[in-house]
Amino acid sequence: MIVMLVFSYIWMQTMFLGFNFRKNFGCGVSPEEKAKKMQAYKVIRREYSKLGSMTFAEISVLNLFVLLVLLWFTRDPGFMPGWATNSFNLNKQYITDTTVAIFISLLMFSFPSEVPTFTFRNSGESDDKKKIQVPSALLSWKTVNEKLPWGVVLLLGGGFALAKGSKESGLSHWLGDKLMPLESIPPAGIAVIICLLVATFTECTTNAASVTLFLPILASLAKVIQIHPLYIMVPGTLSASLSFMLPVATPANAIVFSNGYLKVTDMVKA
Repeated sequence: MIVMLVFSYIWMQTMFLGFNFRKNFGCGVSPEEKAKKMQAYKVIRREYSKLGSMTFAEISVLNLFVLLVLLWFTRDPGFMPGWATNSFNLNKQYITDTTVAIFISLLMFSFPSEVPTFTFRNSGESDDKKKIQVPSALLSWKTVNEKLPWGVVLLLGGGFALAKGSKESGLSHWLGDKLMPLESIPPAGIAVIICLLVATFTECTTNAASVTLFLPILASLAKVIQIHPLYIMVPGTLSASLSFMLPVATPANAIVFSNGYLKVTDMVKA
């Protein structure tokens, strides 16, 4: 991850700012440009200070997000029993990451955005009546209907459907058969070919779907060509994350593309 981050940073710097690294990193900048940068920095700091401290709603969303991540990690960690395997008398296939996401979403529809308060009013009667002010929830269906990019949902769903169709139609087995001649190639060459194949395929479907489709194939291939399965499965898994080119490749690409500021050609060029 660190190596890819360094290479990506150098590539983006070169592509959008040119080869003048001395100027890009602020070396040899004139006093006028330094003054402009300082003014911009002050504006950013001033706008940041206007945000104030975190509100009750923001803290609640943060806590729910942390809870979401913890439930994801502890559902079925593999190296130890997870809550999904011990807490319910159900097959663990019925409790997935989607179950956790829907659960947290339902909590956001029911959790208040402000601390419920109790106020008193004099109604002219002998005793005061207590009135409860019920705040709105963190999330409402109106907000979801207006703000959620449904095109992204359909786009990612299509990627999962493509992977499922490839598995059910026998395409995965066909690919496994076509990879059998690789046993005559040195193991390092096999790893490179697998990386290129998976990185190309993951541009058309989601990362998780690509891994779900290819890992069984790579495991069978390793058994046939008699090398350690992790030698080609680990590079293949990492290559599934190199999905930067098409909107359907990963949720991050789809979200950025849905804003309408980029075209597919812009993403492919970069």
